[in-house]
Amino acid sequence: MRARAVALAFGVAGTLAAAAACVDLFHSTSDVHGYCEIDASDPRCAGDAGEAGPPELCAGEAGAAQTMAIKACALLAACDHPIGQNKTGACMVNAILAYDCQANPNRKPKARAAAFWQCMQTANNCGDVGKCVFPDGVPQGCTSGGFLGCTQSKSDPDSRIDCVQATDAGAQGENCAAYGQTCNSLDPDAANDKALCINGGGQGRACVSATCLQGHYVSICDDAGVDVGYDCADFGAGTCTLTGASPACKPDSTGTCAATNVVTCSPGNVLAQGCVTGAPETVDCTAISGAGTCVPIDGGGPGIVPAAACYVADGGCTDDSCSGAALIACVRGRSVPIDCTKFGLKTCNTINTNEGAIAACSPP
Repeated sequence: MRARAVALAFGVAGTLAAAAACVDLFHSTSDVHGYCEIDASDPRCAGDAGEAGPPELCAGEAGAAQTMAIKACALLAACDHPIGQNKTGACMVNAILAYDCQANPNRKPKARAAAFWQCMQTANNCGDVGKCVFPDGVPQGCTSGGFLGCTQSKSDPDSRIDCVQATDAGAQGENCAAYGQTCNSLDPDAANDKALCINGGGQGRACVSATCLQGHYVSICDDAGVDVGYDCADFGAGTCTLTGASPACKPDSTGTCAATNVVTCSPGNVLAQGCVTGAPETVDCTAISGAGTCVPIDGGGPGIVPAAACYVADGGCTDDSCSGAALIACVRGRSVPIDCTKFGLKTCNTINTNEGAIAACSPP
C-alpha cells in the first residue's frame, strides 16, 4: 500500500495548450504584449480547429525575455514552493534560456520543456501556476506532512510534491519536465520520500557511467550515483550522441568543429562557446549572469553546455535573499531585485519547505 499520497483532482488542469492561450502576457504589470493581442489575425494565434494556440516561446527582444523570466519565476517560487529549480534565481536561468532565443539559439526547449515554459509565460496567479506544475490535475492537499514525494499519478509522473505539514490545503511542488527530467522517490511504495528530479530514461539512483540511452537520454552521474542527466528530446536537436568529446545532447546548429569538453569565451567574456558534440554552439552570458561574466571551462564533464560558463566568478551573490520588502534573486551570482507586489504577490519572506526555509515572494 502506498503511503503519503495526495488527493488528486484530475481534469482540473486541462491541457497545457489550453492553459497557454494567446493573451496579453503581462496585463497591468508590463507594457510588453503577446503577438496575439498586437495582431489577432496572425496565423500563429489559431490552432487546427481555429482556437487560440500557444504563445510564441521566444521573446522578441532581450528586455521582454528578462521581464517574462522575472514574472514567471517570482510566481513559481511563491505559489508552488521554492524547492529545487523552483527557486527564483535558479528558475530565472532556465526561464531566460527558454525565452531569450537570441542568447540561447542552439538549445531551445521543445516538447515537455517548451510546454511548461509556454504555460508559465501566460500564468498570472497561483491557480495558473498550479496548472503548469501539475498539468494532469492539481493536488488538493497532503494526507501527511514532512515529506517530499512524487504525485504517484501514472498520468503525471514528472511532478514532485512538497508536503510540509498534513494540513497543507493545496500541495505545492516542482515539475521536473521543465528540465527534461521526471520525479523519482527514494522508496515510492513505502514512504514516497526524498523525491528528486532525475533522468527518467537513464540509470536512476544507480548511475555508474555517462552514456546515451535509447537514442535520446543522456546519463550524467553525480557524486551520489544519481543520474542527473535529462531527455534530449526536450532540448536542441532532440537526440543524444556518443560521437563527440563525451555523451551529450546535440545542439540545434549547423557546421562542424573539433569536439571538446572545453568551453571558451569570446573577447570581453560575452559569449560562451562550446563544441561538445562536434557542432558549434554559443550562449550570450549577458542575458544570464550579466555583461562580461563568461568564465572559461577547461575540460568540463560529460554533457557540458556553454551556459555552464555563465556566472559571476567573484563577489557575486550566493543565494536568493530578502532586502526589506524586495526579493533579491541570485541568478548565477547576479543580484536581480524583484518587486513582489508587481505580480499580485506579497512582499519577500522565507517560505518553509522540506529543503529548508528559502527566500521568495510570499503567496497572496
